[in-house]
Amino acid sequence: MSVGLVKRVVGGVGARKTILRQLLDGAQTGLVLRSAIARGVSKPVDEVSDAMLYFNLQHLENHGLIERVRYGKEKAARLIPRFVQSVRRFLEIETPVAYLGAVSDEPRVLTVIPKRLRAETSYRPVKYHYFIEDRMRHRLSGVTPDQEFHEVPSSIYNNELDQMYGLVVNLGEQLIQEYAILVDVSGASRVCALALYRLAIEFDLSCVFITELGAPCWLRE
Repeated sequence: MSVGLVKRVVGGVGARKTILRQLLDGAQTGLVLRSAIARGVSKPVDEVSDAMLYFNLQHLENHGLIERVRYGKEKAARLIPRFVQSVRRFLEIETPVAYLGAVSDEPRVLTVIPKRLRAETSYRPVKYHYFIEDRMRHRLSGVTPDQEFHEVPSSIYNNELDQMYGLVVNLGEQLIQEYAILVDVSGASRVCALALYRLAIEFDLSCVFITELGAPCWLRE
């Protein structure tokens, strides 16, 4: 979902903006959301009606931005993960960046690509996540604390797009709660690159390809 679509769903309604902003911190109960709306309009909590709260929650749910979940013994609302970055963009909220890419046959991308990103772009990831074939683990050396590797069987990494995408989405949904994700398809196999690019499209993420000359080619900004 693009920022423009989020804007149309919100429709300039302050309560909806407040709800979305609050849900960026995770699932929230109606009581918490009611208190946030009250602060936003400078009114006592008891003056925020059920109609104001639940009508706007229902509106956001009907348009696919949020869902209702169990939160202990209560019901709560939460942002659907694939819309988190669109909401952040709409509300102009910046978060730390996590890099999400892959390593196939050339381990040097672990040092080359971060250097090119720092030299050629404004991105400064605080964490680097890489999908790798299970056969690559023994070829990786000099791993730093900000690097994390996610091993994938070669049969999936190179041939099974649906399964590869499932792994990519699972990690993406975890990272998006805390980070803005920068997707890089430079070092990936064809199947892994397609899965990463699909994630970038569906989650409204920036996506880059670093050419052999070291120049960033933006597939999505």
